[in-house]
Amino acid sequence: MPSGGARSGNRNERRTGRPSPFGILDSSRERSRSERVEDSIRARKGFASETFTPLSGVRRPVVRGDYGEEKRRQPEEKIRLFVFGQGLSFDYGVLILTFILMVVGLLMVLSASSYEGIVRSSDSLAEFRNQALWAAIGFSLMLLLMNIDYRVLKKTWVVGTGVGVTLLMLVAVVALPKVVSGPPIWSPYVNYSHRWLRVGTSTAFLSVQPSEIAKITLILFLSWFFDRRAGHMKSLTKTIIPALAVAGSYAGLILLQPNLSTLGAILIVTLLMMYVAGSSWWVNTGLIAAGVGFIVTVLQFMPDRLKRYTSFRDPWAVAQGDGWQLIQSYFALANGRWAGTGIGMSRQKLLFLPYSSSDFIFAIVGEELGFIGASVILIGFMLLIFFGIRVALNAQDRFGCYLASGTTMMLAVQVVINILVVTGWMPTTGLPLPFFTAGGTTLMIFLCSMGLLLSVSRRKNAFVRKLGFGSARQSGLKSAL
Repeated sequence: MPSGGARSGNRNERRTGRPSPFGILDSSRERSRSERVEDSIRARKGFASETFTPLSGVRRPVVRGDYGEEKRRQPEEKIRLFVFGQGLSFDYGVLILTFILMVVGLLMVLSASSYEGIVRSSDSLAEFRNQALWAAIGFSLMLLLMNIDYRVLKKTWVVGTGVGVTLLMLVAVVALPKVVSGPPIWSPYVNYSHRWLRVGTSTAFLSVQPSEIAKITLILFLSWFFDRRAGHMKSLTKTIIPALAVAGSYAGLILLQPNLSTLGAILIVTLLMMYVAGSSWWVNTGLIAAGVGFIVTVLQFMPDRLKRYTSFRDPWAVAQGDGWQLIQSYFALANGRWAGTGIGMSRQKLLFLPYSSSDFIFAIVGEELGFIGASVILIGFMLLIFFGIRVALNAQDRFGCYLASGTTMMLAVQVVINILVVTGWMPTTGLPLPFFTAGGTTLMIFLCSMGLLLSVSRRKNAFVRKLGFGSARQSGLKSAL
C-alpha cells in the first residue's frame, strides 16, 4: 500500500499536470475557476489585438501558421451545421427590433403605394403583396440562418462560391443589354441604368438586384480574408491590395451599371471593416482621399448626374427639374408637423413625390407619423445598430466579430445616407432605407444579414457554457461575457 507521501505527491502531480479543455495548466500553480474566468473576460475584451487567446494563463505549443506568423494551437471544436437543441439563446433585441421595423415598413409600403397602384394597375395592393411575399421569404431565411452555425460560412469554398456567383451576376447585368433585350433573361433599362436581372416573361418575371446581393457577399469575403490575415493587417501586399482588388471588382461592375449610391456604400463599409480589422490609419486616410477624388472625376464625365447631384444645394433653382423630388420631400416632412396626418392620409403620395414607396419613403413616414413617429423609428434603428455593435464586441472569434461588424455597418451607412438624402443634407441618390423601401431583394438581403447577426450572438453563449458556469454567484461574470 503506498505511503501518504506518495499519495500526496501523486495528487500534486495530477493537479499541476492535468489536461484542460484549453491545454495544459501552468505548472507553477493551479488557477481557480474565478481567476480563469476573470482572465477570459480581459482576454475577450481585447481580442481584437494581434494575439487573441480565449484564456490567459494557459500554455499552448507554438506552431507556424499561414504566411509565416506564429499562432498558438487551439483545441478543435466540431462545427455543426445547425444549432437546434444546443440550448444556445440569441440576442432578443435584434430579433424583436427587426420584426417591428419590418412590420412597420410593410405598413408604410401599403400606405405609400396604394394610390399609385390604383392609377397604374387598378390594384392598390399590388406593391404591398409583392413586398409581403419577400418579407415572408426573408424572415424565413433569417430564422434559418440564425439557427446555423455562422462558422460554416468560414470555409473557403463557401466564400469563393458566394463571391464567384455574385461577380457572374454583376457581369450579366452589364453584358446582357448588349446581347438580348427581352425574355427569358434580360437586364432592363430603368431610371437611366441597368441594375436588375429579370427571369421569365414580359408580364410575369422574377426580378433580382445583384448589387444588393454584392453587399452581403463582400462582407462575408472581407470577414474571412481579414481573419486569415490577422497578423498582416498593416501589410499592403499581403492584405490591403488583395482585399481592395476584390472590392474594386465589385465596385467597377456596379459603376458600369451605373449605380453610384451602392458603389459609395460598398466602399465606405470596406474602409470601416479595414479599420476595425487593424489597418494603418495612413492607409485609410489615403484610400478615403483617393475614393473622393475618383468619384469627383467620374462625375465630370457624367454631366447629367453631376447636375442632379449638385441640385440639392438649391433645389428651388431647378424646381421643375432635378429639384422637384427634394422639394416635394420638404413639403411632406413639413406637412407632417409633430403628430402627422395619420396612416394613409399623405398628400404627397398622390403622385407628387416620385418614388414615394421606395427611395423617399421616409418622407411619407414623416408626413403620416409626424416628427414624433419618425423619431421613434430612428430610435429603433439606433437601438438595432447598438445591439449589432454589442454582438460584434462579444463575438467568439475574429470572423464572427468582422461579420457582425460588417452587417451592422452596412445597416448604419444606409440608414444615415437615406435620411440625409430625404432631408436635403446630401445629393439625391437611390440608396434604400432598410426594412422600409419597397424592393424584394433589398428587404430579403437585410433580413438575411440580421439572421447572420443573430447566429453570431448565439456562439457567445457557447463560449460561456464551455467555461462551465454552474453557480449563481458567477452570474455577474456571465453577463459580462
